[in-house]
Amino acid sequence: NRLVMITCFGGELMFDPSVFENLKVIVEGAFYDLDLEGELAVIDRHDYVDLAYMSRIFEISTRLNASNEKTVECTFTLSAGLQSFSSEKLSPKTKRDPGCELKLTFRYINPDHPLRKIHILKQIWDKGYQYRVFKHTPIGFKHEDSFVTIEIKQEKPVYEDEMEQLHTYVSHIHHILKTEDRH
Repeated sequence: NRLVMITCFGGELMFDPSVFENLKVIVEGAFYDLDLEGELAVIDRHDYVDLAYMSRIFEISTRLNASNEKTVECTFTLSAGLQSFSSEKLSPKTKRDPGCELKLTFRYINPDHPLRKIHILKQIWDKGYQYRVFKHTPIGFKHEDSFVTIEIKQEKPVYEDEMEQLHTYVSHIHHILKTEDRH
């Protein structure tokens, strides 16, 4: 674990970042590195603290080109709840490794063949993932305004020792965005 020093009113306060914070920084850095290189565009970002459920949610949304809203986009979501935070702080007593939930959401604008999109994604993320597919058709709008979202949720948590896996996720997302942009 890394310790971060925070200066507070002239004194120093020690802050030990959570597993969620450490994983979030890795994901955020990987996406923003690609954004700075012009490889993709970060189009939205949210960092929520839910005090009612004592949970954290981080979302970062990307597409290949920020100005082209008619292409595929992906939202990477990392979340941790009270159970994760408590097992982290009490880990010697609970014998559980703290981890974070991971979900990817791909949004396709009016895709010709949604099943083909699922097949492509399942070639990368197959075993150990749950899929949900939604077709959205706004009421009162043209058919071209419809879109499909495909959610991919990893069945097991992501742990702190799997940071390299997060870079692999970002690489795969970048590859999918590039591939879809050519179609």
